[in-house]
Amino acid sequence: MAPKPLPGMLMIMLSRRAQELAGAIEQRARRMVAAFAAIGMIAVMAYAIQARADATADTLAAAQAADARHDYATELKLLRPLAEQGDALAQFNLGAMYADGQGVPKDYAEAVRWYRKAAEQGDASAQNNLGLMYADGQGVPKDYAEAVRWYRKAAEQGDASAQNNLGLMYADGQGVPKDYAEAVRWYHKAAEKGNVMAQVSLGTMYVNGDGVPKDYAEATRWLRKGAEQGDALAQGKLGTMYILGQGVPKDYVQAYMWFNLAAAGGENEATKLRDGLEHLMTAQQIAEAQQRTAAWRPVQPGTQQQSAPAPADAKPEPSSGQLGTGFFIGEDGMVLTNAHVVEGCSEARIGPHGRSMTARVVARDTENDLALLRADVRSPTSAALRLSVRQGEAVAAYGYPLPGLLASGGNLTEGNITALSGVGDDSRLLQISAPVQPGNSGGPLLDGGGNVVGIVEGKLNAIKIASVIGDVPQNVNFAIKASVMATFLDANGVRYATWQPGTARSPADIAEEAKRFTVPVECDGSAQ
Repeated sequence: MAPKPLPGMLMIMLSRRAQELAGAIEQRARRMVAAFAAIGMIAVMAYAIQARADATADTLAAAQAADARHDYATELKLLRPLAEQGDALAQFNLGAMYADGQGVPKDYAEAVRWYRKAAEQGDASAQNNLGLMYADGQGVPKDYAEAVRWYRKAAEQGDASAQNNLGLMYADGQGVPKDYAEAVRWYHKAAEKGNVMAQVSLGTMYVNGDGVPKDYAEATRWLRKGAEQGDALAQGKLGTMYILGQGVPKDYVQAYMWFNLAAAGGENEATKLRDGLEHLMTAQQIAEAQQRTAAWRPVQPGTQQQSAPAPADAKPEPSSGQLGTGFFIGEDGMVLTNAHVVEGCSEARIGPHGRSMTARVVARDTENDLALLRADVRSPTSAALRLSVRQGEAVAAYGYPLPGLLASGGNLTEGNITALSGVGDDSRLLQISAPVQPGNSGGPLLDGGGNVVGIVEGKLNAIKIASVIGDVPQNVNFAIKASVMATFLDANGVRYATWQPGTARSPADIAEEAKRFTVPVECDGSAQ
């Protein structure tokens, strides 16, 4: 039996439902197509973003390479487009270029503008540098509170420099109430990350008992970390701990070594302390300290420097003794130096390490601190003496100070003749301001024409004088006059050249000439 036909109304309803279903299916299909299209677009966008990131990274790497070779024009050309596109690292580096005047005129306001753009994106280095600009009033009005705000943003991200700077603000009470305990907290965070400035500050807080109980052992621990990274201020402070026996056993050799290193790094106070300490030490102790200085090398954070007792292979050889300088005089292989440089020796080694030779001590004048050595070699040139000078004349000392630490090829330091006599109006001496170090003794003092006007003898004992007058004397050094040298040479039958008037020479020319007739001298310890 055939099915009955559906009523007309039902047919109409089914027809409409079929149309609705068809429409829904079509819409779903369209959404699926759109979804697949979106996935494809996302993939394309992701690829584009990655490609752009790679291109940005390549550009930043090229900019870094340009900076390393000091090609600031290329660096600027690479960074500016990225900075203008919003790259925070490029903005920070562009700000640094304006702050330092590299590739662009120095412009603190423009530096601040770019630092701010990067800082507002959360770049910690930019936040720290923006804090520095507010603290120093560069490109913006000085505002310690604003400096603290930016330091804190960077410090809370773990930036060690910002943590140190924030500690400094708490220690000084700038932009925040003075709070040593809070200063210590931030210094400690930075010091643990290897920040040298924080290590020195933290060590100092433990020395003084600021924000923490006074603890010399802990102070020494932090100062050593900074000193071993090569910080001259930390080295000088660590030397003081050794000389006073605070937190470590009292050790003049270690103290001298750290003062030596600090002095080489430009710490004038360490130079004075070392020179005063020298008078409390034996020649052997000084030689050992110099040997340790020569063997010392800076370390990176996280590694350990073996700088306490020197290893056996770093100890001075038995023949090591006094170290100084001498210079050839005349044409017969004669070398003039100080008597105290070769005290206790009948022979000495002269010349650079590895190419030195033996020279015999043939004459001494201990009263005037002069000694004459004879070498079996002739110098290609020798010194010419100038027997009289005027107060205020420019002079230069040439010699081989701090062997193993400073340049092995010789050092030239400049100054003036400050007085025509020494301590107690000693007429044999000249007082000079040219800096001298251990090892300069016996070296020539040269005038503006390269003539020898004296022989470097030593300096005032800064510690002893300070204990008397309550202040540390500065740049008070002495040289034996050329006229005294001439008398000694005449008495020993040594012929020498004398000054001939000529034009003034540059320090570079004087150093080049002095190097040809000046030699390091080391007493070999043999008996007279």
